Amino acid sequence: MDRHRRESSPYRERRRTSRSSALTYKKLQAMPTNLRKKAVRQARNNNEKILGKRKNSGRRRSVPSARRVRNDFDQSEHNAMLASTSRELRHILENFSTLSDIPHDITSTELLGEIAIAEGQATTIHVQRDGLSTLTVVLHQPEPTIAHLKRAIANISLAQHRRKHRERHEERLRRRGITEDAKHEEHVSTSSTGELVHSARRNGHDHRAFVSWRFLWRCFCLFNVDKSQPIDDRGSKGRTTLRELGIENATTLKFAHRVKYFGRQRQS
Repeated sequence: MDRHRRESSPYRERRRTSRSSALTYKKLQAMPTNLRKKAVRQARNNNEKILGKRKNSGRRRSVPSARRVRNDFDQSEHNAMLASTSRELRHILENFSTLSDIPHDITSTELLGEIAIAEGQATTIHVQRDGLSTLTVVLHQPEPTIAHLKRAIANISLAQHRRKHRERHEERLRRRGITEDAKHEEHVSTSSTGELVHSARRNGHDHRAFVSWRFLWRCFCLFNVDKSQPIDDRGSKGRTTLRELGIENATTLKFAHRVKYFGRQRQS
């Protein structure tokens, strides 16, 4: 009789219920990611402890294999070769008077544009940017299309953005008195296109942004400043030539909001 009363005690039932509803690491492991995060957040807000033992999720420190060591060595040798080649190329360009105005990290688009200028077959387009310097785009194609222009704008903008951050980094190292041997060149991600259309200067300093060019061209279009009309590149898939769009040599363009001139369009 006493044993039956002890098993059906309300205190024991209440304790069993609270124990079954308590949050444990075993329950968290069986939950999906979104519910797991939600449960942990609620327990933290309610100052509730998570019962059980937490498994150590840290990976064991593995000994690198011979193949990994060899790959790391090859990668370091490759990086050292690229750095020495860049220094040698910079030295040659600085000491050669004819090529002194060419940056040592010139891109293929800029190099082909310089060759086209020397041959007299280049098409130069000036692109104004709000709060930033005017972008000079040189196209080397005989009949450049709107796709060639957009691709050149992206490449040249990214190259100038990299040079700007590299020069700022070198100036910072120069002020600190760091020698050339201890200098580490700043690397900018290829996906970082930065401030390419509008200035991102906020609170007295620059904010680096990550811009998708696909999204950018969906929101902005090019506006012909000389003729005061937008460039309608819809439906052409980039195959329309600049001459058909009324863009000639030395034309000045600028970025404009696409919805202002062409309205809202459904995304395909």
